[in-house]
Amino acid sequence: MRNFLALVFTAGLVVLLFLVVTANHALNTISKPDVIISVLNDAEAYDYLYDEIIGNLVYDVVEKGVEINSGIGDSSSPTILEFDDPGTAAAAITLFVETLVPRAYLREKIEEALQGVVPYAAGQTDEFKIDLEVQDRLRDLPDSVRTLVAELRLVQQLTDDLLVPQMSEFNSQISGSGLGIEFNQKENEANARLIFAPEWVEEQLFQTVDELTPYFVGDSDGFSVLIKLEDRVVIIGDILKDKISSDNTLYKLVFAKVIDPAIQRTVDQSTSVGFGVSLTEQEVTDAVELIAPPEWVRGHGDGVIDALVEYLLGHADDLNYSVDMTARKAAAAKELQALARIKLVSTLEATPACTSSAAAFAATKAVASGKVPPCLSGGPMINLALEAFVPKMDQQVESFVMGQIPGEIAYSLSDFAGQGDGFDQQLNDIRKKVIEGIRFTEEDLVGLIAGGDDPEALDGAEEKLTMMAAGVVITEMDIVNNLGPDEIQQIDDLRGQARNWLSLKWLLWFVVLIPIGIIAFIGGRGWPGRLKWAGGAVAISALIVYLGISLIWSVGKNQLAMEIPVSQEMKVDYPRLSDELGSGAPAELIQNAIGSWQSGWRNQTLPWIIFGLLSFTVGTVWSRVYKETVQIAGVGPEVDVVSESESGNADQLPSEPETQSQDRNGV
Repeated sequence: MRNFLALVFTAGLVVLLFLVVTANHALNTISKPDVIISVLNDAEAYDYLYDEIIGNLVYDVVEKGVEINSGIGDSSSPTILEFDDPGTAAAAITLFVETLVPRAYLREKIEEALQGVVPYAAGQTDEFKIDLEVQDRLRDLPDSVRTLVAELRLVQQLTDDLLVPQMSEFNSQISGSGLGIEFNQKENEANARLIFAPEWVEEQLFQTVDELTPYFVGDSDGFSVLIKLEDRVVIIGDILKDKISSDNTLYKLVFAKVIDPAIQRTVDQSTSVGFGVSLTEQEVTDAVELIAPPEWVRGHGDGVIDALVEYLLGHADDLNYSVDMTARKAAAAKELQALARIKLVSTLEATPACTSSAAAFAATKAVASGKVPPCLSGGPMINLALEAFVPKMDQQVESFVMGQIPGEIAYSLSDFAGQGDGFDQQLNDIRKKVIEGIRFTEEDLVGLIAGGDDPEALDGAEEKLTMMAAGVVITEMDIVNNLGPDEIQQIDDLRGQARNWLSLKWLLWFVVLIPIGIIAFIGGRGWPGRLKWAGGAVAISALIVYLGISLIWSVGKNQLAMEIPVSQEMKVDYPRLSDELGSGAPAELIQNAIGSWQSGWRNQTLPWIIFGLLSFTVGTVWSRVYKETVQIAGVGPEVDVVSESESGNADQLPSEPETQSQDRNGV
């Protein structure tokens, strides 16, 4: 009967030990960081994060292209930076990320966070501190950027995808609207590569990184990145000069933008020079253009561009350029005199013939008085009229040219900028950028992070930057300061309850020891027998629990729902990452993590198995040693030996000797 009761209690011990082991491991999970750390390491979570998650995410971003804006043009349409080989680019960027944030560093900081946060959450500590050591990571930024730029051929990519397209808009502002010089797409690409030479772009990029890094690591209180454009404007001026010397753009610039507008302002639309002949405004301008030598035109074209460059560079407060028209006026007068003669001949030839002697006499009299005759009496009369009219008409034309065409034509800022559509402001903005350079400071960075001028957003952005410069250190106060009083109280209550429960965790083992003691004293009479019963019951129960947990895991792991839901929007934006998340790899990772946790759960029984086996072994050895001792020494009258057979013990082993005291022997 005693053995039966011991076996019943042993069966109960199996159930109790399972519950205690499970509860203990669960409490360890929420109170001991090493449990979670072990789970993450065993599941190889960090390798999966870098190799699959970050790698595929970067590839999706690179393949889609990166939206950026150079700030050169004012177009609202985004510029897409595309890579010829997304795979190579993604690999380089992923390596860049891992260089700045190595796997070992991430593992270290996560473990450090768990070592601080878990005890705090469990109520075991009242504070924690996590130093991310951002400064040490950011100090590697300049070298990492230089490596990335070289591997991605980033300067070439920036030129092709960003600078060349926006240079077209910039050219249209400067040359198209203001100067009437148009470049085709091929010319724009060639010009962009001259203006934004690879070595210049690379220098500006590295200069920016080198300037920003000390600010982010806290070695300086601010930064100022200055990109100077003076030398770029000089190059633009040379490009414009080459353009106007290569085709008819030269005449478009000098006449259409300088001379013709001035003539149009001073010359009437139609002016009579006598004898029925009129010269139009267009004929005057055509005459000036016709007799202008190419060298003269080219010289003034270069002069206009030089004046523009000097103004944009800030070397002149105004854009002023003057064209001396003295020589051109004399040449134009001769050209217009010849044109007037042609018109006069046409007028005379169109005059009807005289039909009577009286009419012929009247015509002769009109010619003599310098008037256009109502009729002509034949060819000799036309020659006579020409001899009479031409000198006076030439004088009239000369007087008209000298009086109407200015001796000096000025091209000013108002002429250049008066293109409408806000071009005046655009020109001023361009000049300001050239003179001052493109400057980027910590204030600009704050505004960029804030995303606007909202004071609260600006304060928040500035606080973040200050925190980064001082070092990113996370403490319990960062949690408390973002919570309300009620939320803080709830967290404190939960931490207090966790602390109380954890303080009573030892009771779990006390609960287990009670049935073990009952089994020992029911199953065995002497101490060797009790050790054997207790050890055997513990070893067998723990082994059953070990095998039971293994069986539960082997059956249940395949029943766990491991599929990660992926939205349709995410599938469109991040196809490779979505495919990875939808594959069996994440499920396998989660299974490995749970399997690691299960292994720790199962291994909770191993000390009990060892303890049971040791107890059983000690009891067995103790029993044999005592039996041999009794056989050698014999049994004296002072010793009362009760055999195991008499006590009903099934193992037939002798019990612990119960030696009478000296009082019982009458001593």
